[in-house]
Amino acid sequence: MCEAEGKLLLVRLRDPVTGVAALYPPGGGVEPNEAPAETARRETLEETGVRVRVDPALVLVDRYPFTWAGVDYDCITHYFAASAEEPPGALPKVVDADYNLGAVWLPTREALDALAVHPAIASAVTRLLERARG
Repeated sequence: MCEAEGKLLLVRLRDPVTGVAALYPPGGGVEPNEAPAETARRETLEETGVRVRVDPALVLVDRYPFTWAGVDYDCITHYFAASAEEPPGALPKVVDADYNLGAVWLPTREALDALAVHPAIASAVTRLLERARG
């Protein structure tokens, strides 16, 4: 999770089966021989075009059910606090996947409200932000 200047960096994804679009933290699968913190950095860049510094000490690991493209998953997610290498601004267009509708910087309260569509994700993000703020 990258919070900067009171805004959270999120990505809008459209489920390819249901067609429902929602906002999510950037993320994705860990590649072979890749540490979860490196995955967070790589996936954020791939999905948003934003370079971030991930703090591996500020991590929250959570497990929850998730359905994507008609498949049910038992997700184990590593949420990391991150900082943007540049202040929030216009986001570049990324070519990631057809279901990636683009990234957005949203005021944190608005972002958390949008994430509430997925209560487990919203809860984890809220807890991580509280830890990151000390």
